[in-house]
Amino acid sequence: MYNSRRGRCNGSALSLPLCHFSTRTSELNCTRMHVMTSRKRVLALAVIPALIMAAGTIAALAQTAPGKPGAQAYTSNCVACHQENGRGVPGAFPPLAAHVPDLLAQAGGRGYLIRVLLFGVEGAITANGANFSGAMPGWNALDDNVIAAVLNHITTSWDNPPRLPAGFKPFEAGEVAAVRVERSAPAAVYALRQKLFTSPQVAVAATPLSFTEAQVTQGRAAYQQNCMDCHGSSLDNGEFGGAPLKGAYFRNKWGNGSLASLYGFTKAKMPPDRPGTFSDKVYADLVAYILQANGYEPGGRELPADPAAQQSMSLKRD
Repeated sequence: MYNSRRGRCNGSALSLPLCHFSTRTSELNCTRMHVMTSRKRVLALAVIPALIMAAGTIAALAQTAPGKPGAQAYTSNCVACHQENGRGVPGAFPPLAAHVPDLLAQAGGRGYLIRVLLFGVEGAITANGANFSGAMPGWNALDDNVIAAVLNHITTSWDNPPRLPAGFKPFEAGEVAAVRVERSAPAAVYALRQKLFTSPQVAVAATPLSFTEAQVTQGRAAYQQNCMDCHGSSLDNGEFGGAPLKGAYFRNKWGNGSLASLYGFTKAKMPPDRPGTFSDKVYADLVAYILQANGYEPGGRELPADPAAQQSMSLKRD
């Protein structure tokens, strides 16, 4: 979730040029050679099995190279929450930098990471000493190769490599395929996480969700000026492909998480051409408007812009 390079004809087994057989089976034509002697043909055929055996290792290492599928898929699906630097969003989304090696160091941590990507996880967690409460959706729509590539990217990026446990091996698509058949759920993945650590993951004390009518009014004005072209006048009918901000899509993506997750994502990602450029108050007003459109009732207290305060406010409804 690899671009290949043609090697040079310099005698190295790993730099052999791409070759093809002509209709005359006695000739082996090479794209960068006009003539190949019989001895060289024998040498080329001898190293082909070695190249095939090495292909798996080369492909696994390539998953972590910049511009390769692991990095590309991370940018497409994960960077808005966990950020390009892997540090997440304080109070909203947990870091992957320095935390992924901690997970791999635990018995069962490797399987846990595969399950998080496939099935998601929901509940209070502690990462690098900070507490988070929310829900991550599963990415089982991505194929096994892409999931493995993302896992290799987050494992070997940032300052993670020197922290990895001894004997670490790259994730492989076969591992992902073996876990995929479980068809697990976020709650079950969270229960698995609880078993990884001797100290329990700290739950955040719940605070009732609240926002005011004034915030809804101000948020509506900000939405109409900045968001309506993409997301539409009714929050689900945009002209330029913006994701629906209400209804089933909203419930499935945000309904089991915390206010901090919704606010953090909105601030980190929106507007697409200039994310994070609004004031904290404007983002809070926008979120209040979106919540009201999804049936949440306003109250007497303003929706806070502080991520720590937002962590304790759940979007779950009975």
